[in-house]
Amino acid sequence: MISLTQIYAQDFIKRDKAYKILKKNSLVDTLKDNVTVSKQIILPKSILKFMDDKIQSPEWNSWFFLIDKHPFADWTHACKYVFVNVKDTSLIIIDGQKGASFPTDILLLQKVPDEIIQFKPVFNKVPKSK
Repeated sequence: MISLTQIYAQDFIKRDKAYKILKKNSLVDTLKDNVTVSKQIILPKSILKFMDDKIQSPEWNSWFFLIDKHPFADWTHACKYVFVNVKDTSLIIIDGQKGASFPTDILLLQKVPDEIIQFKPVFNKVPKSK
């Protein structure tokens, strides 16, 4: 029985391959997007929580990806929820607006632009009078 379980598990694609499928299908802009992935395969018809919202996963085992299209925007903004079927690599893509409220791993994290972290004085310098 143990060997059957191992064979079954080997038929599933690993999350790195699932991520490559997203990039191959141009779903990820590696220069602009942040990408997180579920820490484990999502079981069929699981309820996934997102801040004050929730969705149900597809009827098959899948990797879940959250593609943040505007990583430095406020809390609610455009993102994509993508389920990758672990058997046949088919995709379900859902337009979303919320961050995940369950454990994920970061796959791609953009550097914070300097203008966001740079200190800007509130007052301009007053020119010296001549």
